[in-house]
Amino acid sequence: MSNGMSFDTKGFTAGVALMQQRAVSAAKDGMHDSMDDLLRRSRELAPLDKGILRMTAWSEVTEKDGVVEGAVYYSAVEKDGNGRFNYALRTHEMGEYKNPTTPGTQPKYLERPYKENVERYRDEIAAAIRKELT
Repeated sequence: MSNGMSFDTKGFTAGVALMQQRAVSAAKDGMHDSMDDLLRRSRELAPLDKGILRMTAWSEVTEKDGVVEGAVYYSAVEKDGNGRFNYALRTHEMGEYKNPTTPGTQPKYLERPYKENVERYRDEIAAAIRKELT
């Protein structure tokens, strides 16, 4: 003689999977908003001599296995007497311009607004997830 019992968890696990999908979707939306804001803020600080640097900037949000990542990129290549060089990197990291042609521009034009706003971005992404799940 045997007594047995079973418990079907399919409904529960399907519900958890749906919640995870909704959380990832909300995180992606929040990340897009944050990266758009960072792109805007950094463009305002980036050198403007020819406008190429600002025009080549973009943001990107990716998701893999529930991990949502966002990034802002600058990619401007220039030529000088020594060949091609990464103008975006040079102006950001090395402060290549000592007397900017446009007031308010500065080196570390991407790093500074990121550091100033990273906690706010995290809070806003978390708030977007909470809102979606309640």
